[in-house]
Amino acid sequence: MRDHYREVGGRDNVKDVSHCITRLRFHLKDESKADTEDLRATKGVIDVIQAGGQYQVVVGATVDAIYQDLVQVGGFQENAEVQDNPDTEKDLARGKKKDPFTRLLGVISEILQPVLGVLMAGGFIKSLLALTAVAGWLANDSSTYMVLSAIGDSAFYYFPLIIGWTSAKKFGLKPVMGMALGGILVYPTLVALTGVDPLYTIGAGTIFESKVYDDIFGIPLVMQAYSSTIIPAIFIVWVAAKFHKWLMGALPALVASFLANIITLFVCGIAGLVIIGPVTTILSNIVAAIIMALINFQPAIAGFVIGTFWSLLVMFGLHWGIIPLWFLDVATYGYDPINPLVYAGGCAIVGACIAIIVRTRSGQENADVNVPALISSIFGVNEPALYGLLIPRPKAMWATFVSAGVGGAIAGLFGAKLYSFGASGPLGFPSFINPAGIDTGFVGLVVSGIVAFVCALVAVMVIGVKKEEGKGFTLKVE
Repeated sequence: MRDHYREVGGRDNVKDVSHCITRLRFHLKDESKADTEDLRATKGVIDVIQAGGQYQVVVGATVDAIYQDLVQVGGFQENAEVQDNPDTEKDLARGKKKDPFTRLLGVISEILQPVLGVLMAGGFIKSLLALTAVAGWLANDSSTYMVLSAIGDSAFYYFPLIIGWTSAKKFGLKPVMGMALGGILVYPTLVALTGVDPLYTIGAGTIFESKVYDDIFGIPLVMQAYSSTIIPAIFIVWVAAKFHKWLMGALPALVASFLANIITLFVCGIAGLVIIGPVTTILSNIVAAIIMALINFQPAIAGFVIGTFWSLLVMFGLHWGIIPLWFLDVATYGYDPINPLVYAGGCAIVGACIAIIVRTRSGQENADVNVPALISSIFGVNEPALYGLLIPRPKAMWATFVSAGVGGAIAGLFGAKLYSFGASGPLGFPSFINPAGIDTGFVGLVVSGIVAFVCALVAVMVIGVKKEEGKGFTLKVE
């Protein structure tokens, strides 16, 4: 590829070039100038695809090295910010604007793209640890287990910090500022506040109930666990990028750079804690209230709703109003009827992963991304599959979510219950066995997992694995 960049029509024919996990994505002024067949015959090139206004050169796992090669050899200047795509602007002008949720998923996909590798690695390590625990090879309270768990879980625990970095690159803010803002959400001292009794509760007994752990300048501080969430960090960095840009234009040029950083970190850091916290807490309470109302009305309907949307709730950090109910139910009644409604989701994701592996032509992509995501999902670590495989494929994602909903409906219909807390994901089925023996609830739970697995497998096989990815990292030709 080093000697063949001219085969896309030369430097003057390239508007910009980006990359994802396996592909170089060119926007060419005139695709007819590219020598596609010669490029396909080039050593190291797996395929050339022309789709969606992009000239895509599939090169596999070496894409980043080739990308860096293009920066130096092709005369490109790497831009720290992701620039707007001119072709996308034309599409918007023609009325091809996507719905807000689809656009949001597209932004999330772009932001997650740079961290998929470390998610796969961390998920694989966590999967191996889960295996050792199930097999009894390593005690959960051993120092070895705790160290390895920290290594595997680090990226997930500090996800808001990592997302702060990638979001900053997307929105045009300095990455280190994004990291600082994301890091506030998982700062140990603030996280520790959630482990003690709150000072008082606002709106007790209503959906607006919020536990106040402290205050900032007299403003109530409502905290929740932000670990593994992405939306709060993305929103904070997006606001910070807008605010910082405004400050740079409003402040005197002599002190703008210095003061803009201070004011942005101070204002947006506080705003993130006093606004994002209360808003997500209230939304979590609303979601929990709706789900409990559905369970009381008809468990099967509740199973379909919560099973379908559970992964989205987790992604938006809105599941925290529900999880405490699991522990409360088990402690109070000896069982919980809510958790079984989301069990089939892990099985559906496993089925989708297998279908994507089968339908993907690139062996390199399977080895680098798809197979590790499958292994992680089998052991209950769904983030690599969700962020790396499903979000870039909206049709496959929704097929998987609906399959999970069908499984959830079956679990609700059979009255499945959680009796203890054990392994996560498909391997966690022993936690649903009634201490008195196998009952119809457990049978229904097993059936729900099998049905969700088969439905997702078949649906994704039929739908296909076409991606709707964002641009990734962009090079602009000067």
